[in-house]
Amino acid sequence: MARSTTIDHQATRAAMAEQAASFIANPTGWPAAMAARALRLRAGHPAYSAGNQALIVCQLWARFEREGMDEHAAYDAAIRAAGLETAPAHVWRKRGYTPQSGALAIYSRPIQMWIDPQTGGKCDKDTPGAEQRRVFKVEQTYTAADVADEDGETAEQAHAAPELPEGEAREVFERIAAWITSLGWTVGRTARDMAEGGYTIHGTRQIAVHGALSEWAAVETLAHEAAHALLHGAEDDRPYAGDHRGDMEAEAEAVAFGLLTAFGQGDLARGSARYAAEWTRSPERVAVAYERASHVLDAVAAVAFGVEGVTVAESAKAAKAEAKAENKALAAALREAGLEPKGEAWQRAKAGEPIASIIAAMTQAAA
Repeated sequence: MARSTTIDHQATRAAMAEQAASFIANPTGWPAAMAARALRLRAGHPAYSAGNQALIVCQLWARFEREGMDEHAAYDAAIRAAGLETAPAHVWRKRGYTPQSGALAIYSRPIQMWIDPQTGGKCDKDTPGAEQRRVFKVEQTYTAADVADEDGETAEQAHAAPELPEGEAREVFERIAAWITSLGWTVGRTARDMAEGGYTIHGTRQIAVHGALSEWAAVETLAHEAAHALLHGAEDDRPYAGDHRGDMEAEAEAVAFGLLTAFGQGDLARGSARYAAEWTRSPERVAVAYERASHVLDAVAAVAFGVEGVTVAESAKAAKAEAKAENKALAAALREAGLEPKGEAWQRAKAGEPIASIIAAMTQAAA
């Protein structure tokens, strides 16, 4: 029997909501959710602060420009290189690697000290009038590409994410990755140790998938992150926090659930339903999340099935919700001006005429 290349949204939405409800009622025996399936490749050095990470990107950017890249190529290379594991020399030496070049300057954690205002020197905190200061030291760190073992192999080469096995999952992964790349994003499978199955950074248009995830688990994560890329970001006025974050995670996972279901990966899809349920704790919210993401699912599924020239259609549900909100705001503005949102006043306001002009015209007509 030939596999359908379109998504039955009614059936898929109902299945996801039903599975979410089932998990909430009895979580025993359910497959692990996405984030829990990421295998740890090795003990990694903790990530640096956002400020230090920005410093690292800037230094790498300048380095690649010095090596002859143009500004945009150097920036893209810097973003990718900054995604590698980065650690001080003593950490790399414990693992058998020696820095070769490319030291990057970062700031240490804040160091607390007490200053004697009379001498300007360090003192004990009990010194009369002592002032507490926070200072930083400049330290050096190295990316995995800038350290090598005794055989000359860099840490980046030694810990590269393994190739995905041949098969349908790899083909689907590569199709989605190529498509999202064509939309201006960079996509990579990373060997950097992290708790997440993947991540999306809108500012740098970067998607990373944990290199230890294989076959359909890698596809699931890529579909989830691609959905974040296409659904969320500057255009979404919801903050990525609180209940909104739960809804956004469920929306992204709805795309993964629908794709896995379409390709017969039922057990992994159950894990997706669990993931959405853990974030929302409500099958109703899961169903709404599916609706908000269904247009992205259509596009991702079409790409996965090998359709060429796919674009993301506007979400009919989102457009309807936006129109409803605009109508509500317009009606409130009319009432505040003393007009009922109906009849001539409503028609003229909907046509874009300023409310002050409507009032003047209707007042003159009534005189």
